[in-house]
Amino acid sequence: MELVGKVTQISKSNEFHNIIVENPEGVLTNVKIKDLADIKIGDIYKFILNVKEGERVSYNVISYIKVDNFTLENKDKYLRAFYNKSPLSLEEEIKEIKNYLSKIKNKVIYDITNSLMNNYYEAFLTYPAASKMHHAYVGGLAYHTIGMLHLAESFISNYPYLKSDYIYAGVILHDIGKTKELSGNGETTYTLEGQLLGHLVMGAMEIGEVAKELGYQDTEEALVLTHMIISHHGIPQYGSCKKPQTAEAMALWFIDTIDSKFRAMGERLDETEDNTWTDTIAVLDKTKIYKF
Repeated sequence: MELVGKVTQISKSNEFHNIIVENPEGVLTNVKIKDLADIKIGDIYKFILNVKEGERVSYNVISYIKVDNFTLENKDKYLRAFYNKSPLSLEEEIKEIKNYLSKIKNKVIYDITNSLMNNYYEAFLTYPAASKMHHAYVGGLAYHTIGMLHLAESFISNYPYLKSDYIYAGVILHDIGKTKELSGNGETTYTLEGQLLGHLVMGAMEIGEVAKELGYQDTEEALVLTHMIISHHGIPQYGSCKKPQTAEAMALWFIDTIDSKFRAMGERLDETEDNTWTDTIAVLDKTKIYKF
C-alpha cells in the first residue's frame, strides 16, 4: 500500500515509532516504523506500507521517500496540497520564466542565466522567497521573480537606456541564492550557509562558478551580472554588499523593492476588513496600512 501525506505527530511505543500521517483529504493514518531515521513532523513523505489484517489493522513502513525526491510535478502537487501556495500554477510559472529567458539575446548573458536555471530548476519553481517576510509560500520564489519581470518590462519601456538583457537576467538570477539559503517549504528555516553568507553572496558565487565553467569568467557580462546580484538590496543596512553602480543594478534594486513590499502589503490587505488597519507589516518597517 502507498500513502502520501504530511507527518503531524510522532510517538514511541515499545519497539516501534507511531507516526500520524495526514493525507491531502485530511484523513489521518497511524503507521509504524522501527527506525525513525530523518522523519520529521511537518514534512511530507511517500510511505510504502505493509498492511497487517487482524483484530486491528496495522500499517508497517517498508520504505519511504521525502517530498524533495518526488518528480517535479508530484513535488509541486503535494506541496501545494499541504502548504500555502503561489497564485500561479507550476505550468504558468514555467511558461512565464521561459518566455522572459527567450528575450535575452546576448549569448553570454543567456548562457549564464539558462545554466543557473537548469542547475536549480526544481528548487527555483517550488521554493518560497522567504521564511516570513514576503512570498513565503510554495512557488513564492518564482512568483516574486515573475512579478518583477512584469515590472521590468515597464521600466525598460519607460527608460530605454536600460539594457534589457541585463535587466531580465538580473531579475531571474537575483534570488537564485535562496535555493541554498533557505531549507525549503514547510517549516522554512535558514541554512548554516545561508546565515553565514546570505543569498546575495551565494548568488554571486554561483554566477562566478558557472561563468568559469562556460569560459566566460573574464567577460564584462559576468562582472556586471555579479555586481547586480551583490547590490540588489541597495544599501548595507538591508544586507547589500555594494551600492548599485550601474543603471541596471539600480533598476533591479527598485524593482525588487516594489514587488516585495507591495505583494506583502496586498496579502495583509486581503486579510483586513474595510475601514480597519492591517497589522504591522515587517517589510514596510512595521508600518500599519489603513484599508478603506
